[in-house]
Amino acid sequence: MKTKLMLRIVASLMAITVGLLFSIFSINAEDAHKKHESHQHGEHAADDEKVRCAVDGMMMKASAMIKVEQDGKAYYFCSDMQAEMFKANPNKFLQTISVGNLTFDLNVLTTDAYKMMMSHMGMEGMIKADEIKGKTHYFSIYPTHDHGEIALGDVKLAIQVTNTEGETRMALLKYSKMMHTYAGFIVMPKGTEHEVRVRVTTPAVKISL
Repeated sequence: MKTKLMLRIVASLMAITVGLLFSIFSINAEDAHKKHESHQHGEHAADDEKVRCAVDGMMMKASAMIKVEQDGKAYYFCSDMQAEMFKANPNKFLQTISVGNLTFDLNVLTTDAYKMMMSHMGMEGMIKADEIKGKTHYFSIYPTHDHGEIALGDVKLAIQVTNTEGETRMALLKYSKMMHTYAGFIVMPKGTEHEVRVRVTTPAVKISL
């Protein structure tokens, strides 16, 4: 009886551990942005449909965005400047991670590019000096499920970046109700190629042992 109880407890603890989703991809992976087709990126949208900016993740109506067709797909942007940035190097700004039916789209900008972008859109007043001080890059992440927008509730997200020498930095991400993204700034380890891990932690459950 005790053995069966212990097995059940171990099985329960293993199930809880699965709640920590640990996904990995390389920022320099080629054509990663082409593999994900959804109402955010890749498909043509009606004017009244909300779409994601492929550079910063901001969600607005398609009629208010700049539309760019590339490789037979449609991408949307908040400004002409963002559209030109993306066309010059799509893989630099947009990456995709898929785990089962859950997908994470990720945008990354240098802090300087983020400040320039916000200033260009007249939103420099939203930049918080204490959040960006000393930080080198800005990440925004937004999850979808079966190609539809989802809310993760109390789930916590963090970004972890590791260079080829094994140096690792991590930063917690905050959810923005206006942008509908999880976003944050980080000091990127030195190097030209990095691995980025998105840590997804579910709320804990209590078990009486």
